Amino acid sequence: MSRPSLPLRLRILQIRALASFLNTLGQRALGRSLITRMRSYRASRAMLDACLGFRRVFPSFVAAQACASKYIPSGHEHPDEIRFHTSISDIVRESDYPVLFHLTPLAASMRNVFDLGGNVGNLFYSYQSKLSFPATLTWTVYDLPMKKPLGEKLASERAESRIRFATNLADASGCDVFIASGSLHYFEEPLHEILRSLERLPDHVFANRMPCSSRSDIITVQDNRSYLVPCKLHSRMTLITGMQTLGYELRSEWQVHERRLTVPTHPDLSIRTYSGFYFRRK
Repeated sequence: MSRPSLPLRLRILQIRALASFLNTLGQRALGRSLITRMRSYRASRAMLDACLGFRRVFPSFVAAQACASKYIPSGHEHPDEIRFHTSISDIVRESDYPVLFHLTPLAASMRNVFDLGGNVGNLFYSYQSKLSFPATLTWTVYDLPMKKPLGEKLASERAESRIRFATNLADASGCDVFIASGSLHYFEEPLHEILRSLERLPDHVFANRMPCSSRSDIITVQDNRSYLVPCKLHSRMTLITGMQTLGYELRSEWQVHERRLTVPTHPDLSIRTYSGFYFRRK
C-alpha cells in the first residue's frame, strides 16, 4: 500500500489529536456537559463533525465506510488484523472466563457451536485448552472469505478436524451454542435480527467483548491505526429487549476491561468498558 501524502498524514494526525482531547475531556462531568451542549447546536455540531473526520458519528455503515476510505482504505482485510488474531489463537483472555464458566456444564454434551466473526478459530483453540471438547463436536466459524484458507491451514497444521468454516450465516440454524465474541459491533444488524433469520434458534447465546451504548445505537469508525473499520455501539437495552422478543432471558452480564471504545462527541452514551452477555432460551 502506498504511503498517504503529507497533507493527508497531517489531517489524520489532527483528527486523532482532537479525538483524544475530546475523549479525555469527556471523562469529567463538566467536559461531558460541554461536549453535549456543543452537539446540541447545529453550527457547533457541524464544526465538530468536520474537524473529527472519520471519528464522528454516521447514519449507516455505508456512510462510515465511504468516509473512512478517504483516509485509510484498509479494513478487516489488512494484514495487521489477520496477523494479530492468528498470533493470539491460543490465548485465553480475562473476558473469556465468564464464557468458560457458563460453557463448562454444557461442554460434554455440545454437538454444534457457531462462532460469528471467529477469525481463524481463535476461540476454539483457546477454549479447547480449558474444556476438552468432545470428539464429536463441530465448531463452525463464520467470517470474511479471505480468512477461510488461513483458518483451514491452521487446522490442518494442528490436525484438527472438529473446526470448519462457513460462508453462509444460515449454517447457524439449530446450533447448540451461538457465540459472537469481539464481532457484533462490526454488524449493523442487532443480534436479535441476525438470529431471527435462522430456521431454528440456538439454545445458548453469548455476546462477548462488545462496546455498548447506554441509550441509543451509535455508528462510528474504529481507529486501529493501520486500518479503519465501521462499527456500531449497540444499545444495551435494545440488545436485551430484542433477545427477549425471541424468547431468551439474560442469565449473566459482565464488564470487559481489556478494551474501550469511546465516541468523542458522545461521551454521555459511551460505556467506558466493553460488555459480555449470556442469553438462554426459556
